[in-house]
Amino acid sequence: MVRFLLAALFTLTLNACATDTGKSESALPPILPEPPLEKIAEGVWIHKSYEVIKPWGPILSQGLVIKTDTGLILVDTAWGDDDTEILLEMISKETGELPAATVVTHAHQDKMGGMDALHEAGIETFAHAFTNEDAPKRGLTPAKTIVLENSTQSTVTDGVTLFYPGAGHTRDNIVVYYAPAKILFGGCLIRPGDSNNLGNTADGDVANWAKAVRKVAAQFPEAEIIIPSHGAAGGRELLDHTIALAEEAANE
Repeated sequence: MVRFLLAALFTLTLNACATDTGKSESALPPILPEPPLEKIAEGVWIHKSYEVIKPWGPILSQGLVIKTDTGLILVDTAWGDDDTEILLEMISKETGELPAATVVTHAHQDKMGGMDALHEAGIETFAHAFTNEDAPKRGLTPAKTIVLENSTQSTVTDGVTLFYPGAGHTRDNIVVYYAPAKILFGGCLIRPGDSNNLGNTADGDVANWAKAVRKVAAQFPEAEIIIPSHGAAGGRELLDHTIALAEEAANE
């Protein structure tokens, strides 16, 4: 029943991509699916959290937890500090350890609204230089360490690769690829399969969006599982779908 209700909420709000908007007065308590961490491959989980964003209602945001030989890598926080504290408890219960490091994929609340909770827990945090520049402007806490400052790609550890394809959803959006499982986390740059628009483009570069996704596709030709921030995982058709939406939007 819980899964059914969450699915219904998600269907109603799928097309509304998350923003850096603060918590609304009508915000609900954290709504976490069961199981709270969805295992999608050996040593890889999707984490989920919700926030009420007017006028769309509860919006799902997703990130990853990746277990490597050198520790857990968390990709993106939950919506806020409270949700992120809950997330850390769930990760610890599921895996027996806390993340050794967190990578955030751009400077919006759904991706890095829980940075203070991570820093309080002593977890290392990493972000693109543009992300750290934009975070304070949006009331967000920057990461401790900058990555991809002088390159477009960086291998973090054990097959975890960060890639900056250029502006799209935001000027700083990066993607994360986990080679052992052929999983690509596209964040908000990649749209869900049943979306009919690009969602939130307030901080985006619509003209460059399709080009950015093409770079992602070319950089990771072996990726088989594509995960967007705000919808169901799919295959490489999500890349093509996003390119089509971006081209349509750019031509309007």
